[in-house]
Amino acid sequence: MIPLLHAVILGIVLSASPSVDVQDTRLTIKTATVEVVFDGPVLTSLRPAGSTVEFIHPNASGPGVDLMYLDSSTVGTDKQQTIAVRKLSDFAARVEISGADTERTLTIVPDPDTGDIRITPDGVSNRRGLRAVRWTLAAHPQATAILPCVNGLEVRSDRPHPPTRRFPWPFEWNAQLAILQQADASVMVHCEDRAYQFKALHLIRSGDRVDLGFESEPPGPLWDNRTAGGIEWRLNAYRGDWKTPATRYRKWMEHAYDLAAKRQHRPAWVKDIKFVQCWAAPVPEMLDALAAVHPPHETLIHLSDWRTDKYDVNYPEYTPSDQTLAYMAKAREMGFHVMPHFNYYCVWYQHPFYQKVRDFQLRTVDQNRPDGWHWPPETHNYTRMAYNHPGFGVWRNKLIEVVSEACSKTGTDVAFLDQTLCTWNTDNGLVQGMNTIEGMHKLQEQLAAIHPGLVLAGEGLNEISFQWQCFAQAHIFEGWGKLEQKHVDAQHSICQFLWGDHTRLIGYYHVSPGNEDFDKGIATYERMGALPTIVTNNPKDLREPSELTRRILDRAAGRDRE
Repeated sequence: MIPLLHAVILGIVLSASPSVDVQDTRLTIKTATVEVVFDGPVLTSLRPAGSTVEFIHPNASGPGVDLMYLDSSTVGTDKQQTIAVRKLSDFAARVEISGADTERTLTIVPDPDTGDIRITPDGVSNRRGLRAVRWTLAAHPQATAILPCVNGLEVRSDRPHPPTRRFPWPFEWNAQLAILQQADASVMVHCEDRAYQFKALHLIRSGDRVDLGFESEPPGPLWDNRTAGGIEWRLNAYRGDWKTPATRYRKWMEHAYDLAAKRQHRPAWVKDIKFVQCWAAPVPEMLDALAAVHPPHETLIHLSDWRTDKYDVNYPEYTPSDQTLAYMAKAREMGFHVMPHFNYYCVWYQHPFYQKVRDFQLRTVDQNRPDGWHWPPETHNYTRMAYNHPGFGVWRNKLIEVVSEACSKTGTDVAFLDQTLCTWNTDNGLVQGMNTIEGMHKLQEQLAAIHPGLVLAGEGLNEISFQWQCFAQAHIFEGWGKLEQKHVDAQHSICQFLWGDHTRLIGYYHVSPGNEDFDKGIATYERMGALPTIVTNNPKDLREPSELTRRILDRAAGRDRE
């Protein structure tokens, strides 16, 4: 199917000029591709041009535009509130919501070149501690929402999972878009922000209501903040299913992030990987077992237990053990690709280097609490590590130094950086002019510049981290406990579709032979589109594979089962 919005790309002239009509508080906008109706700030109708397919809930209601504070409270309807809709020109209108304590606006402009309807929310509050401004659309019950959240989710009005959730971008909202699909049509709301501004997608469930709230969030500190907005959202309709608008966004990313240039120095073997072992220990016998079931040159190994220190203790000390050095020598000789495990922003509190970076430890945006990895949560008896702001150059230089040295000692050309998904708003918002998103991107960019042939992998994936990563471990939404069928049903492949061949997802957990949810883990990662992955350090699991393990091995070998 050809997306309506690809008309410009294909050189087709959009025939209809946009129209903007205001009747009291009713606003109707039509372009060559989409028709929308607002009742004040509430979107009450959204249809492809010339179509009867409706994408908005028949009982759409609510504030339409709202303000959210640090304690998660919202305004809703302000005291003495009035609503007005003003036509600014033949090509623009503004919805104004004024009350005793707040002012909120939606500036709405149809784009004659693309058919997009461009929507910019803004808000100001007398109350301090304002976190975000949100504009919301209520999806029609027959529409399916396809969301690039936590590696891809499908939301249907007749399924309670996934539940209400705020997905911060890019931490859990992996790409700044949301798609609705119904019949032979689809719609997409997306943003083309290249400034790495914080935002969020708020999924709100109530009965058969699936509301999508698009939030604009300024960088911390926010205790005295009273205004938010300025991010533009683009809304349009398409012929075809979710892949049609997703293809548009994938092409935008290819150009906006100059992905071809970032792939220039990648070694050829990256494209050959078809099978992954995660959370590996340096067990030489395991290499023999792996080689017996899949070609080593097509196998990627995530080596988590390789240092002289225990896992997740004493970072940034990365000294390989003698056992690891022997294991790596054998793996290289056999042709495996092994990535040692590093952490992109953690420092152990007791490590001497912590004293150099302690003033730049992340602090939570809502409580100003020093942030870190403290495990287990009840006692912290195993480890206590600080999260460092990646914008701090002293930290980036240190991590690049230890990664370079460790990769040289182990003789590998691939490194795994844990927690690269962790880029959220903080109370110490900017360090050296960078927020956490920009800092993480800068770290990977510097690593690529210093070591052009070094392949990077990470934990989680989003449209910022994927730019420099070839592989990424993928989480399952609310998947820390035992998986159920609801996890399988809610998983969607949109994220892997967006990343394409630039970055490939790999398994993270729930793919260990013998686990009671092994089958659900395999099925979920298959729906996600991740590479076949196994988590085991027992050679017997491969020498005497179960039916489910053979399912993984068959996929890796290209023998997919129906």
